[in-house]
Amino acid sequence: MNHKNNNRSSFSGKIGFVLSAAGASVGLGNIWRFPYLAAKYGGGIFLLIYIILALTFGYTMIVAETSLGRMTGKSPVGAFHTFGKSKWLSFGGWINAIIPILIVPYYSVIGGWVIKYLWICQGHGHDLAADGYFS
Repeated sequence: MNHKNNNRSSFSGKIGFVLSAAGASVGLGNIWRFPYLAAKYGGGIFLLIYIILALTFGYTMIVAETSLGRMTGKSPVGAFHTFGKSKWLSFGGWINAIIPILIVPYYSVIGGWVIKYLWICQGHGHDLAADGYFS
């Protein structure tokens, strides 16, 4: 008999998974900068098409990656390698593993800015407006 010892953590409910998947997919660029630039340069129709494509292709990719992970029960690298038996698909698994490592420093800086400006909004940053503070 083959008994799998599975000590992995899991989501407590569907809402946690949905919010996690949406947060990982959307990113700060889609929420923060892109709508501003599209509105600034008159890209309303482009924004509409972009939202439709992001929802359709984004949803399809999340379902495909989730299904692949459940089917193989492995990490992204192992899942892509097992599923495709191809060097290029294994490379796709490595991309899925490396991209979050590259994104975390960017989000950390943004989070630091948010904390800094929250601190200033609470009234602790009066000296930032002084002449010559940044020189």
